[in-house]
Amino acid sequence: MPFLIEYVTEVVLVLFVLALLGNLFLIGIVFLRRQQRDRFFQRIDALRIQYGPVIAGVLSGQLAYPKGLQELREISGADRLFMLERLCLENKPAPAAEPALRRLCEDLGLVKIWQQRLMGQIDQASLRESLVHPHGWVGRVKCLQFLIRSKSAENLGLIRHEPSWPLLVKALEDPNPDLQVVAVRSLAAIRHPGSFPALVDRLQKVVLDPAPVLSVRTLKSGLVSFPLQNVHELLASLRHTNPRVRFLATDIIREMVEREAAGHPDFCLDQKKMKGDLAEVFLTELPFDANPDVRARVGPVIAYLADSRSASALLALLGDAAWFVRLHAVRSLAKPKFLSHAGRIASALTDTNWRVREAAVRTLRGFGSAGLDLLTAHFLVTQDRYSREQVADELQRAGLIPELLARCAETGNGRETAVLSHLAEMGKTSYMISVLESGKGNGHLRKKFLQEFGQYPDPQIHRWVEQEAVLESDIDVRALAQATLAAGHPGGER
Repeated sequence: MPFLIEYVTEVVLVLFVLALLGNLFLIGIVFLRRQQRDRFFQRIDALRIQYGPVIAGVLSGQLAYPKGLQELREISGADRLFMLERLCLENKPAPAAEPALRRLCEDLGLVKIWQQRLMGQIDQASLRESLVHPHGWVGRVKCLQFLIRSKSAENLGLIRHEPSWPLLVKALEDPNPDLQVVAVRSLAAIRHPGSFPALVDRLQKVVLDPAPVLSVRTLKSGLVSFPLQNVHELLASLRHTNPRVRFLATDIIREMVEREAAGHPDFCLDQKKMKGDLAEVFLTELPFDANPDVRARVGPVIAYLADSRSASALLALLGDAAWFVRLHAVRSLAKPKFLSHAGRIASALTDTNWRVREAAVRTLRGFGSAGLDLLTAHFLVTQDRYSREQVADELQRAGLIPELLARCAETGNGRETAVLSHLAEMGKTSYMISVLESGKGNGHLRKKFLQEFGQYPDPQIHRWVEQEAVLESDIDVRALAQATLAAGHPGGER
């Protein structure tokens, strides 16, 4: 028994010593690692201070390119490539500086290394880096090498290196999904026409594949980034048998067109921007597509076509069975060139869906005085209370009440007076009162309002009349307000 106790004691002591040595070993590794990282970041800071101005000078043109290149080539060490990469790509370059940055990366050998890494080739610089800098262990772990390849693909996209687009297209077939995503984004940044068909083909495969690696959203955002000149490559997709492929192709073209048109009021899709066969598909095929999502997305594109048939195509969509197709159609008609069709657009004011009615009001409002006349005329004659509510709300949201009040004061008992009367009967008087109280309403306007609406059975009007009878500085307006109250408080018959 004593022997057994002595044996157990020795085993425990040995285990304790081993645990202590293990902990000391781990502490030593952590300490050495910390020292290594400190030296690493100190080197980065020193190089940034020394060579940061050189790179900035080269990119801005203030420093002669050969001189700057020679100074950067003087950087040495096993981590030279990593340091150059950090210095050159630390900040996103301005568009004007991109050509100089691309040339610099090529002459320093960075582009060649990135291309080799993207293809999965092992280069000497990578081997040296894996031994010296703190992140080098990533390259030694095979299952994590995709991180280095993804970073290389990202760098090629960041400098928009056009000759690398075939390698990035090849990376779309890589089994790693993260690398595929980075390749799509880099291709979208480079925007080489040769890569557009490959992305379209990949999009179709993703839609048809029950378990895709890439997401449709990623590919769609990449395709949308390309210039409008590439849209003819989507013609086959617009006629694809799969309805979702047709929808995505239509929606991609819609986003590309709207991006190009932004900030250009006179933008139109002529033969140079959209070839005749593609425009013909939008005018004669897609508005009648079996997929309502496709029909909804064609409207904004048709509206920009320089074709006399665009108006009739949009008006046909205005009668579509799907409410969201009608919604997109009425929004697409909100362009000055469709002013002559304002009467037909006004028919959407009685649509069964409130969103379509709202869009119709806003479209007509955008036509200026002609649209406002149509809105007020409809407001006065319609028996559809939902449509009347929609127009009334939009008149207030659009800030048209001050204009209606001013016209009422100028013209007397005209259409504007009738519109305001309807609004008062509906209890929508808060905006009118706020205009009168804000100082926008002069004495003539307030007097006219008292004469026309002073005895309306509306609590807000009643309070305003009482306030005018006491506080109004204009003697005539105050007297009229007092006479209105004396004649019978608001709430009785007019």
